[in-house]
Amino acid sequence: MIKTRRRSILLQSTIALTGVLLALSAGTFAAQAATPVVRSAVPGPRTVVSLTFDDGNADQVVAEQVLKANGLHGTFFITTSWIGQPTWLTQADLHTFAADGNEIGGHTVTHPDLTTLTSAQATAEICDGKTTLASWGFNATDFAYPFAAENASVESIVKGCGFQSARGLGDVRSPASCATCEFAETIPPANPMDTAAPDEVDSTWTLQNLQDVVTNAEANGGGWVQLTFHHIAVGTDPTLTISPPLFNQFITWLAARGATNNTVVETVSQVIGGQ
Repeated sequence: MIKTRRRSILLQSTIALTGVLLALSAGTFAAQAATPVVRSAVPGPRTVVSLTFDDGNADQVVAEQVLKANGLHGTFFITTSWIGQPTWLTQADLHTFAADGNEIGGHTVTHPDLTTLTSAQATAEICDGKTTLASWGFNATDFAYPFAAENASVESIVKGCGFQSARGLGDVRSPASCATCEFAETIPPANPMDTAAPDEVDSTWTLQNLQDVVTNAEANGGGWVQLTFHHIAVGTDPTLTISPPLFNQFITWLAARGATNNTVVETVSQVIGGQ
C-alpha cells in the first residue's frame, strides 16, 4: 500500500493572541490529561477520536477554548524553538492548556524532516525537544513526526528518547486520499511508534468531511481516529487552516456523539496508556 505523506507548510499566522494567560510556577510537571475519561454507555463498537494540534501556532488558543467549552481535551504537539516567538504559543499558554486537561506532546526542536538527518542529529532534535518540554514542566510522552516523515531508524530513536507513541499521517482513509486504507487505527496500535491517522485537516475539508471520518469509523468496527489540525483561523496559511466557526461546529457535533454512539474523545496519552 502506498502511504500518502502530506507536507506541512510552515507559514506564520497573522492572528493576534488575546485573552488572559495563566502562569504556573516552573520546575514541576504540569498535569496532562488528568481528567478521567468519560465512557459512553451506548452499546456497539467503540470509536475513540483524538484531536491533535501540531507545531504550536498561536491561533490554537481558539481551539483550546472551544474544547474547554465542550468539556473535551486535545493533544498539542510542540516544536520547542518556536514557543514564545511572534505568532506562536507561549509557555504560559502551554501551562493553561495542561491545567485544562490537555496533553503536551513532542514535535522536535526545529521541525526538520528527520529522515534526512544523521542519527546524532535526529536524536538531538527528538530528545532535546522532550528535555526542553520537561524543563518547562511538561512530561511529554507522545510524539508526532514533522512532515509525517519517519523510518525504522527514526522510530527507534523516538522510542529511545522515552516516547510511548509517535503519530504519522495519511494511513487512514481520508476525504481526498488513501481510498483503500482502513477507516481507523486499532486500539492498541500494531506499531505505537508509527500510529496511523488520516491526512491533516486543511482548507479543503468541509464539516461533512470531518463528520464522515468519524461516522465511517463508527460504521466499520470502531477504532482510533486521530485528527490533525494546524491553524484555527481566517486569513492565514491557506492550506493548513480551518475557520473557527467550522471548528466549533465540528467539535459541538462531536461532543454529542457519546450520548448517541459509542464514541468518545481522548488524548493520545489516554489511548496509548490504556486508561
